[in-house]
Amino acid sequence: MTGVAILGPGAIGDLHAQALASIGVTPVAVAGPKPDELAAFASAHRVPRTYATLDELLADDAVEAVIVATPSHLHASQSVAVLEAGRHVLCEIPTGLSLAESVSVADAAAAAGRVAAAGYTLRYWEPHRRIAGRLEETGTLPTLVVVRQLMLRQSDVGWTGKVRDWTDSALWHHGGHIIDAALWHLRPAEPVTVAGTAGPPWPGSGSPMDVAAALVTGDGRLASVAISYHSRASISDVLVIAPDLTFQVDGAVLRENGAVVYDGGEVADEQFAAVAAQDRAFLAAAAGGPAPLVQAADVVPAARVQSLLEAGSLPD
Repeated sequence: MTGVAILGPGAIGDLHAQALASIGVTPVAVAGPKPDELAAFASAHRVPRTYATLDELLADDAVEAVIVATPSHLHASQSVAVLEAGRHVLCEIPTGLSLAESVSVADAAAAAGRVAAAGYTLRYWEPHRRIAGRLEETGTLPTLVVVRQLMLRQSDVGWTGKVRDWTDSALWHHGGHIIDAALWHLRPAEPVTVAGTAGPPWPGSGSPMDVAAALVTGDGRLASVAISYHSRASISDVLVIAPDLTFQVDGAVLRENGAVVYDGGEVADEQFAAVAAQDRAFLAAAAGGPAPLVQAADVVPAARVQSLLEAGSLPD
């Protein structure tokens, strides 16, 4: 199936277009509200048709699937609209900015009988896939997972350095990546207990910039979560610890019991490979193949944790 369109010609939309090109697919259309940006995107990626709105995009019968790559606060409503129009959707992280929004996407997919993939790309990140494989192979459950996502993002500037007209969320965006990864590796049999909080809203953004939490499974296994948009030390790492195995992911490098067992080189290359694998899996599922590795329903447990942390946010 090649009738895929991109909603949102921004930085992550551009990455998806590049990933699609790497697997031999050209989007049939792109939609966005800014004519100059839309025209530049279409020219760069040889996209034949452009639309100003999602409604116009969905009126195009050639559009069979949509990658939603718009600002985070639009993800849930737009993904639901795509599904209700009978199309498949790949929703970029986060699938929603609340538990209710995240559930609405999963419910819409079930009601429509369509694929709703979720862009929680760490599940396609080769070091994490290797950890999951080793845990499955050895029948091991971690006793402790430690995840940290620390960066400096005090202004509305994305990872490309471009100023944006929307504000990112430490808890719902980058927190979604690592909280979902922690739960994926822990593999709890039931919802985890959550102890922790998001910090107070920061005047510069109006939202919490720091998050600290402990997650506890029903059988007493743990995860530690730390997120910050104030950190001038850029750290993105994961430790998965069991009595006989310790895995460490630092960028594109995976260590097992201290020894390097995988080195993906540049982080940007590893990220691109993960996005390409994710998009390939989405298109295959939309064409009737196996379900993608991560669907909207799969990330509802992470949204539940995020919702509890947001509810416990400290007052300003």
